Amino acid sequence: MGSAGRRAIVPALLALMAVPSAAAPVAAAPTTVLYRCTAADGAVALQDEPCPRGQKQELREIAAFTPPPAPSAPSLPASDASGDPGAEGAGSPPPQITSGDAPTPPRSVLPPPLWRCTDLNGQSRLADAYDPQPRCVPLSVLGVDLSRAPPSAATLCRTVEDACVELGGEAACAAWEERLADAESALRHAFSDTQAQRRRARDRAKAIVENDCRD
Repeated sequence: MGSAGRRAIVPALLALMAVPSAAAPVAAAPTTVLYRCTAADGAVALQDEPCPRGQKQELREIAAFTPPPAPSAPSLPASDASGDPGAEGAGSPPPQITSGDAPTPPRSVLPPPLWRCTDLNGQSRLADAYDPQPRCVPLSVLGVDLSRAPPSAATLCRTVEDACVELGGEAACAAWEERLADAESALRHAFSDTQAQRRRARDRAKAIVENDCRD
């Protein structure tokens, strides 16, 4: 195929990848296309333009990072904004004080934080640190229609990451309870060569739950 033919196919592929089908499980995001060029001597280069003639070319789509929106400033009640200390509660009865148990004070000892990471299929896992596990998933798996694309498009993929959220405080305690249950199950089903490792994981989770999460 001549250079003119390749220049015509590449824009068509990029336009096809930019418009995912309705069945795609993930929302479209800004992407960057890189060309992976392999020379005859095996040298590999990544660049943002098509490879020179005679080199093997692969296209890689990398999702661009989108920062989260900045939190909005809390709005003050009308009584506070006016600056009049007597305006608050002017038309309402005073609060009723009832007897009962005092609220539970916050924990003085907090467990180590955990991260809960969820993949594209909704499966979640617990991690000790932020670990989105970036990987390149074929476009066909992501629901992109490649029926009109050339056979070489079957090797194209898009980099995706798991969505990870940090858990702290009571949420971390609940996650450590979950990890302890998983560790005990893993220890019961461990082989002889992995029992020591499984036991250490169980003992660590048990110590955190008993010392940091239980009164």
